[in-house]
Amino acid sequence: MILQKIARSIREQDWFVVVVELLVVIIGLIMAFQVDRWRETLEEHRQEQGYIERLTADIEADIPAIQFAVDMQSIRLDFVELLMATMEDPEAAVKRPAEFLAAVDQAAFTYTPTLASHTFEDLRSTGNMRLIRNQELKEALFDYYGFDKAQWQYRPLQLTTEFKHFEQVAGVLSFDQARFAQDKIKLVSPRNQEEVRNMSVDTVAVLLAAKRLAERPGVRDWLPYIRSLQNEQIDVHNKRIERAQAVLEILRGL
Repeated sequence: MILQKIARSIREQDWFVVVVELLVVIIGLIMAFQVDRWRETLEEHRQEQGYIERLTADIEADIPAIQFAVDMQSIRLDFVELLMATMEDPEAAVKRPAEFLAAVDQAAFTYTPTLASHTFEDLRSTGNMRLIRNQELKEALFDYYGFDKAQWQYRPLQLTTEFKHFEQVAGVLSFDQARFAQDKIKLVSPRNQEEVRNMSVDTVAVLLAAKRLAERPGVRDWLPYIRSLQNEQIDVHNKRIERAQAVLEILRGL
């Protein structure tokens, strides 16, 4: 309708009406564009808030998982210390018999938590990272998940170290002790550590196993390396926690 009025005004050479009608059209288009942009901005803010909530939930789930990894590696470090003490004095194993049996196999175990990275990967793969307006948060996210990804390159080395440890201690435990460790003790963790500590074990047989361990010079040379590995793993996990807490602090401030 308005275009017909403009055409008629042009034919009649009523330029004032033409200008007014054109202004009405232009203003209408601008207003329509602004309304659409406003709606788009609201939708983007809604999406951003959704991502922030999901990222917060992910990081909040990560922190206890990483702390569990710290606790696991602390147990393995303690196992290494127990084996090193046993190398100096086999009686050290008798004071903690069930833990000694577990330590022989598990001292070189490593544990790496799997982070909840689905939201971050969604942001990256869909191009929606642009929705996150806070630059500090973006940098913290890339630092956090990038640090974690970088650590996975060492996983083959960790597995190789675990296999090497099995070779070093093979035969230290008797057949019955190895079966007891596998069937009864299983994997020592913060959840069952106290239970393992209080298990009843034949201390005479443990002392014999401790003497077998002490007679292996290769194990003596090996254990300081494992001790260093466990300390390094604890340090890596603590750095994960520091980064997770930094991201969470930013998220909670938005």
